[in-house]
Amino acid sequence: MRHAAHFDIIGDIHGHHDKLLAMLDRLGYRQDGGAWQHPERTAVFVGDLIDKGPAPAEVLKTIRRMVDAGAAWMVVGNHELNWIRDAYRHLDRPYAFLRATTAHHDRVSLVEGFLDDPEALRDHFAWLRRQPLFIDEPGLRVVHACWNDNAIAFLKTQNLHCLDDRLLAHYEDTYSEGYLAIDLLVAGCEHEFLETPSPQGFPTRRRRVRWWQNTAARIHPCELQPSPAREIGYPKDAPPVFFGHYALDGAPTVLDEKVVGLDYAAAYGGDLVAYRHTIGQPLGDGSFVAV
Repeated sequence: MRHAAHFDIIGDIHGHHDKLLAMLDRLGYRQDGGAWQHPERTAVFVGDLIDKGPAPAEVLKTIRRMVDAGAAWMVVGNHELNWIRDAYRHLDRPYAFLRATTAHHDRVSLVEGFLDDPEALRDHFAWLRRQPLFIDEPGLRVVHACWNDNAIAFLKTQNLHCLDDRLLAHYEDTYSEGYLAIDLLVAGCEHEFLETPSPQGFPTRRRRVRWWQNTAARIHPCELQPSPAREIGYPKDAPPVFFGHYALDGAPTVLDEKVVGLDYAAAYGGDLVAYRHTIGQPLGDGSFVAV
């Protein structure tokens, strides 16, 4: 990743290309060489580019052009992870790949956005698999759902950074240490192992968790309400961390001294929200931008 000091971290887009373009324009990005760029700032996307909204293909194309041009970074969200898990074994069989993709109704519109060039859909899929699960840079941390030091340390120790075959092997080994780490970082879920399996046969109780301290932050009524995590809070001496996933409701606000959530339910008619961050500057509510 290139050295940068000024960032615009942008929340879950979920296929809303019009909101994405409005946000980039508001932040001062302009088209240059086919990609939206800013002369002084780097955009960072917290994942969940696809599903739910009307134009996921256009969102994916726009963000890829920015990342490839060096104008943006991104991490993958649970919706990208789910698509890749469902379809990666079929990448060398085009029709099977399309069937695996469109098995989820939200991804029909994604395929429709590539009807003029189906091969480009598989190329973008392969590109997504190379994008990181987390960003851990001096002065900036980004993850889709939950920053957890133990889970991050495990992935670093195993040299697992993106959705390649090695990481997916861990993820498909359900309830392994790798699976639990990935599920926590990307889906914000903890697992409580049960003495006996549930009536449905599950050996754990899986729950979405709130890991930040601010209990006043509201969750949009269309989303799952998280329960308290086993460990709540984020170290005040650590770099600021930015995340999405939870579809917060109300006016954007810093959740803790070093914690910013950026999903404000754009998928459900809410605002697309960004935070303008400069390395070394304290966090504050005045740095949010919403469209």
